[in-house]
Amino acid sequence: MSDIIYKNYSDNEDEIYIKSIELIRSNIGNGVKFDLACEFIDVKDEELRRLIIDDALKIEIAESHYGKGISLFDLSKKLGVSMERLLKANIEIIEDVINTSTNGLDQIH
Repeated sequence: MSDIIYKNYSDNEDEIYIKSIELIRSNIGNGVKFDLACEFIDVKDEELRRLIIDDALKIEIAESHYGKGISLFDLSKKLGVSMERLLKANIEIIEDVINTSTNGLDQIH
């Protein structure tokens, strides 16, 4: 398991994040493949851009696979994303959940 470091972003960066995620999701909802949907976001900060794209993919996995029961294989076809990339993002989701729950337990004790 990786040691994930979470960065705090400014209010402006948070706004950019939210608007970018919404744009990507809207494009996907209109049938645009994932990578093309991500090209529409206008984010100059490469670190923030990577986070947005990574999170957008995780959101799609969480909602479609876990929420609606769509197989990762079918999601891969729908989004035009390789199975390898989806599996990697899925593992990161699980690591995020474990890290979040572990950090929450640390704060209780």
